[in-house]
Amino acid sequence: MLLRIEYNARLRRSEMHRIAGVNKASGAVDVSTGHDLTDAERALIDAWLTDGNGLEGDGAKALEQIGHLAHWAQFRASPEELAATTDDLLLAMQDLREVLVRKAAQRARKAD
Repeated sequence: MLLRIEYNARLRRSEMHRIAGVNKASGAVDVSTGHDLTDAERALIDAWLTDGNGLEGDGAKALEQIGHLAHWAQFRASPEELAATTDDLLLAMQDLREVLVRKAAQRARKAD
């Protein structure tokens, strides 16, 4: 899924707007109603179809699963399903965030 992220610094808020869905297996691009792809967006899609996200193995699988989970929560989950899973998902995301921030800090210290 190709999303446009709009950030409002004053409100410290980000919003994601779906631009298109992309089927990597077939290369099909489903552009959202009312949106025309720009040349830059088309280039991003073409690059992703050709190169992927640059990860391989478990990292690529994990990133793909996070994307599927976000899509499920945004478009497919019922309110009941979200209510049943929200706390566990938020805890897991916080754990991941802590690990990523710690690892980034370690890399920054090594670089200094």
